[in-house]
Amino acid sequence: MTDVTARTDTNTPQPGALDPTLSPRPDLNAGATTGSSPMTARIERGLREGRSWAENRTQRAGETIRAHPVRSSLGAVGVGVVLGMLLRR
Repeated sequence: MTDVTARTDTNTPQPGALDPTLSPRPDLNAGATTGSSPMTARIERGLREGRSWAENRTQRAGETIRAHPVRSSLGAVGVGVVLGMLLRR
């Protein structure tokens, strides 16, 4: 009977050994850490604009609900009834 623990295969990584193909490569992340890439700048600008748009819409919705609470409540009930009817089918 052969002892399995004594066998060493050069193609099989040993337990606890790091796989070099999975280690981080600094050359792939160089542009991402500085943010100097044109694509990164476009993404960041889009995220800022999207966040600003969402905050503006949230504020406007809150103001409208506070200004017209009955109409807002009836609208929400109406939307709920329509969705309930559609989902029940």
